[in-house]
Amino acid sequence: MSTTDPATGLSTRTGHCLCGSISYRFDAQPEAVVVCHCAHCQRHTGSAFSVNILVERDALEIKGTPRSYQTTGVENGNLRDRHFCGTCGTPIFTTLHERRDLMIVKAGTLDDPTGLEPSAEVWLRRAQGWVEPGEHRARFDGDAR
Repeated sequence: MSTTDPATGLSTRTGHCLCGSISYRFDAQPEAVVVCHCAHCQRHTGSAFSVNILVERDALEIKGTPRSYQTTGVENGNLRDRHFCGTCGTPIFTTLHERRDLMIVKAGTLDDPTGLEPSAEVWLRRAQGWVEPGEHRARFDGDAR
């Protein structure tokens, strides 16, 4: 579900894992929507990339208790806590250790992704050869600067 409060302009978004054991909502405009092509995001999603919504941690309300697995970036050394449903395995969130004020919400778990379009792509040097980067997006070979 996605609703916007006309008085504040804040958008409420909701989502959940495949089985519904973990659900969430946030009442904030995302800081960014980013496509990540890094090897860890590819493996974590089982896909060619991950579409990530960067949201203020304080704006995110989580119901249920996700499990997590910590990874260390091979090229940048940054720690990530990758949160997923312990029942169905759906990847739901990622915590960036260098930006504890943010949470990454996996766009595929949203109830309604309407109006969210990526503004940037990161780790393009790790992108699958058949993936065409969006010409209208900021593009980075590694992390965004």
